[in-house]
Amino acid sequence: MPFHQFNPFTGRLKQTNHLQPLYPLAPHPLEKAEPPKMLWDSMLTKPAKVGPSVGVARFSKVDPKLLAKYKKFQEPNGIPVYLKGGPMDKVLVGLTFGLIAVGLVQFAEFVYKEANGIKWEK
Repeated sequence: MPFHQFNPFTGRLKQTNHLQPLYPLAPHPLEKAEPPKMLWDSMLTKPAKVGPSVGVARFSKVDPKLLAKYKKFQEPNGIPVYLKGGPMDKVLVGLTFGLIAVGLVQFAEFVYKEANGIKWEK
């Protein structure tokens, strides 16, 4: 079975008689100029701080305004989340639905004109 070797000068594979492993890259020797940096323990090393035992729970301090918003939006009252913010949310949802509708109409117009070969007016 012939083996192939990449010729970087011509950029092609050439047949060779050398037995080669199936892995195409040649191994590179370890660079000995710079040894790897090792971290050693010293007198300046401090032990890690251990938290309280498992029975003690720490609670984060959350802003009361944020807690009120959490309660407002998580309340199961049947109102969709995107409308619970009040009138501004209704305006934003309406604007979003309107832009989506305009985009769909323009897409349908594009498909119709392209399918029927109608020229675009400038």
